Amino acid sequence: MSDSSDPSAATMPVPAAAAGPVVGRTRTMSTPPTGLDVRTSQELATVTGRMWPSARDVTQVDSDEIGFVLELARGLHRYGTPAHRLEEAIEVVCRRLDLHVEVFSTPTTIIMSFGNPAELRTRMMRVETGELNMSKLAAVDELADAVVAQKISAADGITRLAEIMGRAPQYGAVPTVLANGVSAGGLAVFFGGGWRDVIAAACIGILLGLVGLFVKATTDRARMFELLGATIAAFAASATARLISPISASLVTIASLIVLLPGMTLTVAMTELATKNLISGTARLMSSLIVLLELVVGVALGERLAAGLWRIPHLKPIALGEYAQWIALACSAVAVSIVAKARPRVIGWIAAACAVGYLGTRYGTRWLGPQLGVLIGAFAMGCLGNFYARVLQRPAQVVLVPAVLLLVPGSLGFRGMNAMLARDTVSGVDTMFAMFISATALVGGLLLANAVVSPRRVL
Repeated sequence: MSDSSDPSAATMPVPAAAAGPVVGRTRTMSTPPTGLDVRTSQELATVTGRMWPSARDVTQVDSDEIGFVLELARGLHRYGTPAHRLEEAIEVVCRRLDLHVEVFSTPTTIIMSFGNPAELRTRMMRVETGELNMSKLAAVDELADAVVAQKISAADGITRLAEIMGRAPQYGAVPTVLANGVSAGGLAVFFGGGWRDVIAAACIGILLGLVGLFVKATTDRARMFELLGATIAAFAASATARLISPISASLVTIASLIVLLPGMTLTVAMTELATKNLISGTARLMSSLIVLLELVVGVALGERLAAGLWRIPHLKPIALGEYAQWIALACSAVAVSIVAKARPRVIGWIAAACAVGYLGTRYGTRWLGPQLGVLIGAFAMGCLGNFYARVLQRPAQVVLVPAVLLLVPGSLGFRGMNAMLARDTVSGVDTMFAMFISATALVGGLLLANAVVSPRRVL
């Protein structure tokens, strides 16, 4: 979906009126809009403002159009769209459908008002928190393009939205569980672990993937996944260090929790705060901090249980060579693509985004330090994602979200919370501050990339 930031369309001449077929009503327009490109979005806004000083009265609107917009908002929210992008996307769609709309989005609620000020009709929808599913997000975006370009009717759009949301996952349970293990092992390499640490983290990551399949079967079980998963990871890492092989139990624990760390939620929260979506951003920020606390409590519980049974050795890990990081990067790029349920044909773009993000962060750290160096990596990654959006006319999020998973500072937040739980307040506060600096730098890099290389799309 497109935004409306291209100033080149401001001087567009008004086309001569001509009859154009529109499902459910008559529209006066020279040519129908095609897709959700930013330029046609701005041109349409200019034409609409001249032809229709006010949008149609809400009583004249086809109910299917409003129904489609409502379900579209629900779908975009479900698949992890931040508040500022969701609101702008809905405004673009409604502008194309000649509707007045006011949108307000939070992590749990969407409020939408349709019609002129004297005839407003408001709908509040209770929505679930985001689901990481890039293939369905891309499908929803394609469907929105088709509806606003009048290729299909709004009624058909509602039916197809229901079909998209009801589809089976892009990857089955086995690939997803294995991807959890590969991503955990890759993170252990980046944390400076040895081969034993990598293998242990991968095995525990697979174990957590299996536990996730069990607990997510019901809502009550899903709500305890972070606490239970952290307890299992810490206990398993400590037991492995004592009974099977000498490993760094703390490093393996953090690496195996990669799927549970709320780094992505934290990054989205900081982005929403930076874009002045204060309520949504604050809610997501508090949610990520609560998840961190649950993980810390779970890890503490698992370590105490293991310490009550055995004496756990504390070993310093021996880092692998640089070659191992490149292998881990390649494997992790494929793994996070599967975890994010991206389409197979996009995996190459995701791998490229991971590579430029890794290189940018690596060299940026040398110039700016460990906290601010991520800004360079995020900027390079954002430019590549926006280039993908411009070339293929698909959401940049499809490439950026999986790649950002490897940069998010969730592990810093976990370490900070863990230090404060151990009453090492100074170290804990210092680490938490470093986490917020890293998250802010990451968001700053992505926003800077949007200013330099516009994606010409909302998503």
